[in-house]
Amino acid sequence: MLKDIQVQIDNTESGQTRLEAALQLSAKFDGAHLVGVHALRTPEAILHGAPHGVTGYFPEEIIEQQRNNIKEQAAALKKTFEEKALASGANYEWREHEGREVDIIAFHARFTDLTIISQVKGKFADELEFSGSLLMESSLPILAVPNRKLPKDITKNILIAWDGSAEASRAVRGALPLLEAADKVILLSVGLPEEGNISQDDISMHLRRHGVELEARVVESAFPEDIILKTAKEEDIGLIVAGAWGHSRIREMIFGGVTKSLFSNQEFPVLLSH
Repeated sequence: MLKDIQVQIDNTESGQTRLEAALQLSAKFDGAHLVGVHALRTPEAILHGAPHGVTGYFPEEIIEQQRNNIKEQAAALKKTFEEKALASGANYEWREHEGREVDIIAFHARFTDLTIISQVKGKFADELEFSGSLLMESSLPILAVPNRKLPKDITKNILIAWDGSAEASRAVRGALPLLEAADKVILLSVGLPEEGNISQDDISMHLRRHGVELEARVVESAFPEDIILKTAKEEDIGLIVAGAWGHSRIREMIFGGVTKSLFSNQEFPVLLSH
């Protein structure tokens, strides 16, 4: 059971989609507590692209004006968040802090069951760096959702991309409340014949002990990301659960082909855990 969900809040279109995902999951899990977290940038960083804490580039009145703009924007975001959470019947709280966004989101991930962020718009290094840093610094389940459109029911049909790795196992454990709520779960392993079939027996039995009925599949292919996304489309999947597919190091995981493709697919939400 999900008890609390952190959602990254900002003034982007994708920020609204993240909030919609959080509200959908909260309703699914009996009003799970929502924590809206907003990172306040410093005026200096906005005006000059300066690091946090650097001063002296602009007159104080300009900096003060920018500071007021930041506060007004945060107040508007808080009002929207609270209105939507209240209308949905969810319990909620708002938190805002000044500083590096990934640090703030990673900190609050320690105290929530799930953190919702956005998928990358392309394969941009800065966005991938945010996702990678967040995974490394939190080591907790991250749900990356498309920027504009969500499945009607994220938890109805779920696909597990299983490679037998510790990362995949942690992702499955992080997704367990969602898997228990699903109508259909597909456990999919993709690999080449010479690599041997990845055993699915133990994880299948573990999930069945938790009441998760699933269909196990093994597909021979050198292009796992293509098979994963193709299967997701064919099976009307609402969520993909994945670990570090085919890679042993976190940097390779974040910038490797499979994870990069999943993080930028813009159609299916993806739950990943390091």
